[in-house]
Amino acid sequence: MPVHPQIGASFPMAHCATCDKTVLTHVGIDDAGREHRMCVHCDAPIAERLDWIDAEELEATGYYIGSPPVQKACGSGCGSCSVKRG
Repeated sequence: MPVHPQIGASFPMAHCATCDKTVLTHVGIDDAGREHRMCVHCDAPIAERLDWIDAEELEATGYYIGSPPVQKACGSGCGSCSVKRG
């Protein structure tokens, strides 16, 4: 069952040489008015082939749609996870 079955969109992913990882991309416009793909993290131009993935695949890569996932503490109390102990 998809994480978000109501979302029928595809999302453009590609390798960013600057970030050295697969990232979500966005459209940028150059000075001549031409569209090109850019990294959503660092705005570097993307030269790699795009892979279009669905919402479930997107969330599997670490991005999320909607509210952030609830993070739970491991219970060790070391303070390295995102949940603070009161």
